[in-house]
Amino acid sequence: DGALPFGRIQKRTEGTPPLREQDYKWGLEAVAHLYNTSIARHGENHAVYLQKDHQPDIYQVGVLDIEKSQLPGIQPVPWNTDTCIGNWFYDVRQPYKQAQHIVEMLVDIVSKNGSMLLNILQKPDGSLDDETLHILQELADWILVCGEAIYGTRPWKTFREGETEVAIDHEHFKETAVDWRISDYRFTSKGDTVYAFLMRAPEDRVCVLRSFDPGDPIRTVRLLGGQALPFSREQGVLVVRLPERLPARYVNCLAIER
Repeated sequence: DGALPFGRIQKRTEGTPPLREQDYKWGLEAVAHLYNTSIARHGENHAVYLQKDHQPDIYQVGVLDIEKSQLPGIQPVPWNTDTCIGNWFYDVRQPYKQAQHIVEMLVDIVSKNGSMLLNILQKPDGSLDDETLHILQELADWILVCGEAIYGTRPWKTFREGETEVAIDHEHFKETAVDWRISDYRFTSKGDTVYAFLMRAPEDRVCVLRSFDPGDPIRTVRLLGGQALPFSREQGVLVVRLPERLPARYVNCLAIER
């Protein structure tokens, strides 16, 4: 769980001698072996070491991993959230997160340079229950429409538009669903394309985005899973008109090509 000895250990069991300076290299050697073995096997490193230390110098060794929580803004280095659809182990008493909640979490995390590791629960015989299969199918349906705005993307100049934020609670592992508003967007980018996720679709089907500078050239706007959309620049804002029927059940996405 990210507990390899990379630095000085402040607490120790009574009667146990402290680690010597030369002992601290053990953790580094273990991770180096992991990376080097992956390079030897695949020709490049496919291994990822997740660690819990928030010290920036450790980010060079492994990816910061946050259990059932996340970070407040765009981070300069990649990071990860690990979470689960219910409990960590199969528990019929524990309610599951709905697919929409998971998608909203994923979008918010990726917009901040993060990734999500999602634990899927198995019954004692290794099978998946019907609710889990339903959630996975919904996630697959959404990725089929909006995956372009997730895979291979990087943060844009800002991760959000709108005032709604995710509640961050590292201590109690709370992942409360957010009451998003139609003014809330999350952004990612790839090449010359900016992706704008609609956290809540406007009922009048008119999107108003204020994060683009007036001088930013915009060639086209298309709806992922749909087609090119009419747009205009009005008083310094980008106005996009959506079709009445949207391709995804929730969190639709605009591809804004510059």
